[in-house]
Amino acid sequence: MKQKLAVARALLHRPQLIFLDEPTAGLDPVAAAALRDDLAALAAQEGATVFLTTHNLTEAEKLCAQVAVIRKGKLIAVGHPDELRAKTGGPRVEITGKGFSESVLAALRARPEVVSIEVANGRLSVALRGEVEVAPLVSLMVGAGAQVEEVRKGKATLEEAFLDLVEEEKK
Repeated sequence: MKQKLAVARALLHRPQLIFLDEPTAGLDPVAAAALRDDLAALAAQEGATVFLTTHNLTEAEKLCAQVAVIRKGKLIAVGHPDELRAKTGGPRVEITGKGFSESVLAALRARPEVVSIEVANGRLSVALRGEVEVAPLVSLMVGAGAQVEEVRKGKATLEEAFLDLVEEEKK
């Protein structure tokens, strides 16, 4: 309740610039979603600038038009979440199923559009080189004996991009 009250007090007079540090910390999921909606509406309808400090990258991805990544006080990247994802993690496909044998994985690795493959808990994550058709990859897998249950094409998350950026900075 204290967190809700503090945020309400900050937004009550409809400021043009708002600084928030972990605004959804301690809020239940319904209240957190309502706050995100309110902040997005304030920015869109009234042109307010919301400066958000958070470790919740999913929240930043939903709310922010610009994201800055800071490590040890040094700015290492800034841009729209899509730009940051594009720099560090290209398109990918998540495949759920069974029978991801070494022969299936070897056949996938041999394809020029496949950058890397990770397998965990019956889920195959395939990083792709550019925007490519996924159907030929699925057909190849099924032909090699894999059982494909679900296929989802997408991009790297902001969290994955953040981790890549931080790892690059360590080198």
